[in-house]
Amino acid sequence: MENMKTGFRGTGLVPFNPDAILSRMDIRIHTPTPPSLPPSHIPDWVSQTPHNTTKALSQAFLVRSIIVQHHSSFPTPIFKATDPLIKAFENHDLRLTNMGLSKCRHAKKIQLRLEGALTIQEANDIISQKEMDIQIKRDRQQNRRNSNREASTNRCCSKCGITGHNARICSNDNIDPKLLDSA
Repeated sequence: MENMKTGFRGTGLVPFNPDAILSRMDIRIHTPTPPSLPPSHIPDWVSQTPHNTTKALSQAFLVRSIIVQHHSSFPTPIFKATDPLIKAFENHDLRLTNMGLSKCRHAKKIQLRLEGALTIQEANDIISQKEMDIQIKRDRQQNRRNSNREASTNRCCSKCGITGHNARICSNDNIDPKLLDSA
């Protein structure tokens, strides 16, 4: 029992006396020095204002990777700061792309307006002309496909001129004179 009382007295709990404990402690504040990195690991990066999206995104990702590699830093606040920057540049790119597309669409409408009023008959003529152009393209493509098929199916023997076999397996010993003239 005496041992327990001595233990409580030694910890300063009974009677409550924290000064007795603090006077025995040797407190030294020591800040550890950061580990020095070899020169090959130090990035050659200088903070600059990015002037286009590519530079901004690469700079943001570089900052993130440097922060992640630094062990004693807490990266969440910096990530929260870089996320809006990245989104802003992505939105800027999308706006520029959309403006370019809308200019193309708008230019087509302006061209119609500059030519003057369009009657119903003229509009129908333009539509039918476009449909005819599409049909002509389809027909040309179909003809190309058919001509390729015909070329592959119309092959014949170079000795006798009969389709269905070639000169290597030809059983005819008679040579067609028409084929000799063409060669």
